[in-house]
Amino acid sequence: MRSTVASLLDRCLLTRSPGKTLIIASLGCLLGSYLIILALQIYLDSQNIYPEETGDFITINKKVKGGLLQNFNQADKAFKPDELEKISNLPGVSDIGGFSRNHFPVTVHIWPAGKIGLGSAARADLFFESISERFLDLKPEEWKWEENQSFVPIMVPKFYLDLWNFGLAPSRSEYPALSMESASSMPIEIFIGENQSVRMVGKFVAFSKRINSVLVPEQFLQWANDRYGLQKNEKFFFVWKDDEINGPPVSLRSLKEREKNGDTIMIVSEITKPEKKLKFREVKDKKTAKEDPSRLIVKLDHSSGDAFFQSVKKIGYETNREQPKFDWINQAVRIVSWSVAGLGSLLSLLSLATFTSSFRLMMAQSKEIARNLIYLGFAPSEISKIFQQRFNKLFWAIFTVSLFAVFVTKVLMKKLLIDYGLELSSNLAWQTWLGGLVYALIFVRINHTVIGQTVLSFSKQGKNN
Repeated sequence: MRSTVASLLDRCLLTRSPGKTLIIASLGCLLGSYLIILALQIYLDSQNIYPEETGDFITINKKVKGGLLQNFNQADKAFKPDELEKISNLPGVSDIGGFSRNHFPVTVHIWPAGKIGLGSAARADLFFESISERFLDLKPEEWKWEENQSFVPIMVPKFYLDLWNFGLAPSRSEYPALSMESASSMPIEIFIGENQSVRMVGKFVAFSKRINSVLVPEQFLQWANDRYGLQKNEKFFFVWKDDEINGPPVSLRSLKEREKNGDTIMIVSEITKPEKKLKFREVKDKKTAKEDPSRLIVKLDHSSGDAFFQSVKKIGYETNREQPKFDWINQAVRIVSWSVAGLGSLLSLLSLATFTSSFRLMMAQSKEIARNLIYLGFAPSEISKIFQQRFNKLFWAIFTVSLFAVFVTKVLMKKLLIDYGLELSSNLAWQTWLGGLVYALIFVRINHTVIGQTVLSFSKQGKNN
């Protein structure tokens, strides 16, 4: 029965809609809804757009000042334990690690066209560093090393390969351009020592976009430093014979060689405590004091970049002078999301005003009919419901189209961000659905209220007349 009454009321109140005004209101509502929902989705995506390994990685070192003689001894450029503690307490620092470096000369011969046939070797004096694996952006399966392994894994910055391809190779006919695959397969010879007496085989296993250094596994660097490190970096001991010190201090490495040759009963003492005698077996396996790092890598929270850099500047340290990898995204998201949300809100308010004006005009055309229906006993709420239903059909159709447009936009954004190494989900966040629904209910509620008040005013005018 109610559906029949509603159908009759709908026919009675059927009027010609203000076409142009309603079209303008619909377009404004569509664009406004689209922009508001899109702004919310952009903001939410910015919180989850970063790779699983979140955070920015910054390298820190002390400034080098003065001339050659002043900087001949670099010991004061290392970070002491209290300085490390101070850096770890800076805003946004979630992890900190130090670079270890080689204590022996390293020369490499790189054969870009192979050792047999074409081309010649590119020769260079290099340095090796190592860092804990938790700071690496790439962790290939070959990033392992054991003594007697056939090759030494090497990781270099990606821009080294770019410099080769676009700087060195074009100027030398014997050097071809290299892809990452071809660079990973070319022969590399590593010569260790001042006389290049030790030869090893190397292999590029990865090209880092995070760390500006020539990296080798920690296990290899520790082994090579222990075996081939210069004596000035070794620990020295006095050797005792017949209750007196026998000769000048001897390096730990030399003492180990003596032991291998059969001298297993040695009494030694540290040069800092010569009076304290020790059996060699008590000290040979002791690790030497860990060298203070001269370069650090810091894992930094995305949201604390500005405060961190200001603190580092006050202390007087240098960073790698790059903005954190995703800073530009944070800045762009703030600008875009606020701009889009502001424009969408403005358009929604304008469309809301236009919608209310359009439906008031439609109801004004049915004013006499509505007033007569009220005289016949129909409640104003029943008449209001007819116009509200018409508004609902139009608005929810517009709202559905705006949601679909946001979804399509997100798919396109996902494809674009892949080029920057970022991953984005194709689906709309549940917060976007919830926020869109709240926006829609508010929009509908305001229009329903305006429609109800307009019909109620018809009833009051009829009574006054």
